[in-house]
This record gives sequence, structure tokens and C-alpha cells, in this order.
Amino acid sequence: MSALAQPGEHRIARRNVAVGPSAAGALFGAALLAMLVAAVNYRITLGYALTFLIFGVAIVALLHTVRNLSMLALRGARAEPVFAGQHAEFTLIARNASSFERYALALHAPGMAQPEHFDVPAGAEQFVSVALPTEKRGWMPMPRFALTTTFPIGIWRARALWQPAQRVLVFPAPETPAPPLPARSAAQGEGARSGNGHGDPIALRPYADGDPPQRIAWKAVARSASGYLVTLQRGEAELGETTLDWYELPASMDDEARLSRLARWTIDADASGSRFALRLPGMLVEADSGPAHRLRCLEALATWSR
Repeated sequence: MSALAQPGEHRIARRNVAVGPSAAGALFGAALLAMLVAAVNYRITLGYALTFLIFGVAIVALLHTVRNLSMLALRGARAEPVFAGQHAEFTLIARNASSFERYALALHAPGMAQPEHFDVPAGAEQFVSVALPTEKRGWMPMPRFALTTTFPIGIWRARALWQPAQRVLVFPAPETPAPPLPARSAAQGEGARSGNGHGDPIALRPYADGDPPQRIAWKAVARSASGYLVTLQRGEAELGETTLDWYELPASMDDEARLSRLARWTIDADASGSRFALRLPGMLVEADSGPAHRLRCLEALATWSR
């Protein structure tokens, strides 16, 4: 694996690793000090030798603890949007370009119920999933993470801080329960007409890219100044379109309550397979259908502001 940093990657420099005794290390130090005092008071030569031998082991352990974090490369992956109140799943990638394994690593962040523990093999990457709670809509940046280790013997604790650049989009929490969708508007178009059987043209609408030429109503085009008109089949006319309109909601609702209801209606309209539009103050998402349209509407609701 290349030792060169990849785009968007943060490499932990040795100078950025803070180290100190762990809780076990504090007890270890107290015991070592007691051994030294006993050796001095009783002039025990073997006590001196044992104390300084153990002290040397502690110093070597300190170097290994710092090395376990040094030059480890970190980067974040794209997080999928979630609804407010759900947990956002962040994926972090730890890359170890060195020839030795990194053991007993722990990732901490505000909001995490408990740290994520993992190892990184030599010359490999390790993916770590972190679930963080969300509270409000909009763009939520990743928090500052603390990567810690007590390897190899648990008496030292090394720590490095990292602030990823990634963020996650949080949609408004859908209102539950919510009123049914607004009534669909009737198919619009000049020269609307009725039919008497399945497949008969019963209405007209403006031409759209992809409409077959045989569905153009040439007689109606000749009488209209609005361009090509296309015949709607009975199923299409009955389906119509739904407009999810901010201005048609009760005046007593505040902004966040309106966004919450519109989010619920967006989900329900998409589930029904109908075409729908979304109208917000200063913004209109044209009528369409499908997963991409659902995402556009939810993004508009998540990022809208006055």
C-alpha cells in the first residue's frame, strides 16, 4: 500500500499525539515508586535492579503506544441522508501504510454510546461505522473524533484528535400521524374532451420530451397558440398531479411543523407512484415522480430557510 496521502486524508503526525498515564498506569507508577522507596530504605540491591528494569519496560511501552497512532491515515466516506431523530451512519476509513499492525484502537465522539474498537492490519484499510444521533434538519457536520490507544500493556494512553470534512444531510422528521395527501388536480390542457372507453383520449396536456408523435393532437395544435398538445389516456387523466403547497397549510402551523408535514406527504406521494410538485416560499420543485424526484423534494425541505 502506498505511503503517500490520498485526497481528503488526514495523517496523524507524531507531534500531534498526546500521551499520558492511563488509570492502570497511575497505579503502576505508584507501585513502582513504592518499590523504589523500599529499595532505598532497606538498601536492597536487587530491589534497585528490579525497579529500574520495570521502569525501562514502561519507557519502551510508551514508545510503542505513541507509534501505534503515529502516521495512521484517516478519511471519511459519504454518509447517506437520514430523517431528523434517526441515527446518521458515518463510515470512517483508517489506512495503515506501515509494515506493522495497529492494535487496540478506539474511536470516540460526542453522542456515541460507547467507543468503537478496532485493529488495522499492516498495509491495509479498516472501515469503521459510527452511528450518531440527529436532532434537527439541515447539513450536519461530522463531530471531532478522538482516536485513542493503550497498546501494548495498558499503562499509557495516547490520543489524537481529528475533524473530518464530511457532513450528512438530515431531512425533516415526517409528521406522524399526518392528514391524507391533498386532492389531485384534474388534468389540465386546452381542448379537454371526454372519452368513452379505455385508451380513449379524454384530455390534453403540453408536449414533453419522449412523447410519441402518434399521441400529438394535431387538430388541437392547429387551434392552439401554446405549442404541441398531447392526448392523455384515461388512466393518466384520472391520476393527475398533486401539489404539496406550503401556502395551503393551516396558518397556525409554524415553519418546522409545515416542513414536517410536507416531508410526510412527499414520502406518501412517492409511495403512491403519482406525479407531484412541491411549493415552498421562494422555491418550486416541478411535478415529477420517482426516487430522484423524491430526493430533490426532501433535499429542498431539509435546506430551506427564509
